[in-house]
Amino acid sequence: MYKRQTQVSGATGEAGYILHARPWRDTSLLLEVVLRESGRRGVIARGARSNMRQRGRLQPFRPLWLELAGRGELAQLRSVEEMHALPALRGRVLACGYYLNELLMRLLPRDDAHPELFDAYARALAALACGASEAPVLRGFEKELLEQLGWAPDWLLTQADLPIQAELFYRVEAGQGITPCLPLDASAIRGESLLHLAEQRFDHPASAREIRFVLHHLLAPHLGAKPLQSRELLKLSMSAK
Repeated sequence: MYKRQTQVSGATGEAGYILHARPWRDTSLLLEVVLRESGRRGVIARGARSNMRQRGRLQPFRPLWLELAGRGELAQLRSVEEMHALPALRGRVLACGYYLNELLMRLLPRDDAHPELFDAYARALAALACGASEAPVLRGFEKELLEQLGWAPDWLLTQADLPIQAELFYRVEAGQGITPCLPLDASAIRGESLLHLAEQRFDHPASAREIRFVLHHLLAPHLGAKPLQSRELLKLSMSAK
């Protein structure tokens, strides 16, 4: 599916998605894209604002084939085509899509390729578009993001290389791994929840809240103090129900 790759007249083509777009100069767009083989890149789409057909293709959440030229800070868009159609994201599902994009924008360094993370992102978008339950999709992507960027502990072992036991309680800290703790500890997580996380059982009702806490707790130091706008959108959509 993603193996098609071309190189013609200095331009290279590969699978990608638009993460963000904003006007640039009079008729162009400045894009942030994520590419399967090249990672996140800045791209100038010259004349895209006056080319309605091209502008219609340059939308987030669409699987695209992007042909780019140039190896500097900003590449030039030569051509774009939609690889296959997905149902449009709407309402709360759209906010979930923006959350995935914001995570990649904030955490994925430029020109740092992670094909497996790209594939996880593509699967998450497809699942959301097809009506999958939102929370397991988001937790799965957060877990993949932490693992691919080297920020995840071994979910099955403590810092002392002891196996996680379902009946015990643990604390999970960024950069420090998993350590046993008492049940009254404010950050205590049941071992059963960590085992469910490792097994990607994100929809287990007894563990879902603790899994969400662990993943967000590990992401927080890398996201910094600035709130994620998409998380605020998700909160608003919940309060509107």
